[in-house]
Amino acid sequence: MTAKTIRFFRQEFTAPHWARRVADAPGLNLMQCWEYAEAKARTGPWRVERGLFTDDGAAPAADDGNVIGAAQVLIRMLPLDLGGLAWINRGPLALSGKDGDRLADMMAALGDHYARGRGLYLRLAPPVPAEAFDVAAAGLAVTDTPGWASAGVDLHQPLDRLRANLNKKWRNGLKKAERSGIEIRNGTGDDLFARFLESHVRMTEEIGAAAMVAPELLRVLRELRPGGVPMETFLAFRDGDLLGGVLMVRYGGTCEYLAGNVSGAGRPLSAGQLLLWRAVETMKAQGCRRFDLGGMDEVLTPPGIFRFKAGLGGTPYRLAPEVEALGGGLVGRLVRWRVARAVQGR
Repeated sequence: MTAKTIRFFRQEFTAPHWARRVADAPGLNLMQCWEYAEAKARTGPWRVERGLFTDDGAAPAADDGNVIGAAQVLIRMLPLDLGGLAWINRGPLALSGKDGDRLADMMAALGDHYARGRGLYLRLAPPVPAEAFDVAAAGLAVTDTPGWASAGVDLHQPLDRLRANLNKKWRNGLKKAERSGIEIRNGTGDDLFARFLESHVRMTEEIGAAAMVAPELLRVLRELRPGGVPMETFLAFRDGDLLGGVLMVRYGGTCEYLAGNVSGAGRPLSAGQLLLWRAVETMKAQGCRRFDLGGMDEVLTPPGIFRFKAGLGGTPYRLAPEVEALGGGLVGRLVRWRVARAVQGR
């Protein structure tokens, strides 16, 4: 199948319709959930486009027999719509395992649609490891920005095996926290989330917004319920004092560590270890099959946070570097330059 055959067709989707489309996609991730893009549009200068890929060049058939993939795109236009950026984070998605080898052709179709067809600067973070992505087949250029890095824990394993896989020092911290009288409260209620958000805002102010998920984005995401499931909040208390919290999100069979914080009083007590372990236990009990640590990059993740997440014993992974297609002539080059400056400032 060639890139000339596979085409991208923009369509309008409701949240339930999009969720049904991508529910079984092998590479489903938070960035390609309807609610994430909607939250970005409500809290920033973005608009959202979504569409489907067909393998015969024709529009999606009524029976979906020619549909092989989907992509959610964030668009940021210049004033007067003179040009802009089309940003696709961890997409497109092949809708079945057998179509995974067509991802490069899907990306080529996105280049045809956005860069060559509409004159936009296309920036794309592929949803697959570098060794599984054929840049030449996609007709895109590799940028200097490395791909997303994190780690995942297989929750099919029994709890005793998961605990045995913990880093020894991390496991000792967990034992210490379990003996320290820390109380973990978790649930989906407004009161727990409000307490978490207060502490999250304080930490954002302390260490800088660039290192944290924006509080307003968290608030809107929670209202929209990614995956159709309420976010789960975990809080740690001792003698009535809040020591820290963790916020978990679910989509498909995956749960993801979205945000977390631990106070100065909670760190010596290893409150973070107990919070994360309770999250593992709870999300496994709720039927999740995979626990994603939500970002674990040796360069970009603060060292303390990196070591903390690594202690859970997950399997690290890194996706392919970001790629691009330049459209729009001089204006496109200006957008590309501005994007590169923003990426360097991460």
